[in-house]
Amino acid sequence: MPSFTNENDAREFLINFFEDFLKKIEEEKCFEKKVEIFREFNMSDFNAEGQLLNGKPIRDCQDYQITKSLIINFFNWLEQNKNINVFNASNADNFYNQMYGEKTLMVAKLIQLISSLPQDLQIYFILNIYRTTYELNFKNMCLLIDQSRTNRGVNVSEYSIQNLEDEFRDYPKIEEIMKYFKNDLRNPIAHEDWFIKNNWVLTRNKKDENKKDLQEISMQIYDLFYFRVALTTYLLEQFPNFMKNIKITNEQISKFVENIKLKLNELKK
Repeated sequence: MPSFTNENDAREFLINFFEDFLKKIEEEKCFEKKVEIFREFNMSDFNAEGQLLNGKPIRDCQDYQITKSLIINFFNWLEQNKNINVFNASNADNFYNQMYGEKTLMVAKLIQLISSLPQDLQIYFILNIYRTTYELNFKNMCLLIDQSRTNRGVNVSEYSIQNLEDEFRDYPKIEEIMKYFKNDLRNPIAHEDWFIKNNWVLTRNKKDENKKDLQEISMQIYDLFYFRVALTTYLLEQFPNFMKNIKITNEQISKFVENIKLKLNELKK
């Protein structure tokens, strides 16, 4: 997958990718061959780590590699100590599974656009990028909390940041994970408790007033986006194993093909 620098290139790649898959599977008459093609569908070709951020691939950023190492360590710990299959847990919610991929791409596009925007618009885009990326990451964590509680026979549907820390408190690096879920900026943005004065962003979080410069906020956005890319990459790399291990029916293939066609129609509009 090439490192896209604009939306049209990315859209064209996706159209060609899906059309090639549809052609192969629809022209094949043998069901066993269809199953083979279906299993070979590899989402890791999208290669989020290879996309450019500030002129270089995300995978080449040292901070990204630190984040990725932490996430892999955490997910391996969940598998070994909590009996949580991260891929299954993250894909169990069909609604979330449908929407979070596109929003991740939207965030990447907005990050690339920030520097070209008028200065008075940059802060609004920056804060919205922060909020969207934060909530995407936290939603993934909520799915893992849900799986952990299901395994323990606990049924709780409402989650907070504190739930995340409490649920996985025995993970040795939980404090490092929690650094990606700071509330001091997320809560004011969510509740519109912020304004701009003399190029500072002033916020209020539970009556605690703070001021931050855009550089500080931008660095937090990069941290969140690295978390997003590392998490997404982990899930995409698990996809081939998932495809190999499930029993595939003709109905599943037909449904998958229909969903691909819907996605193609969206891309072509």
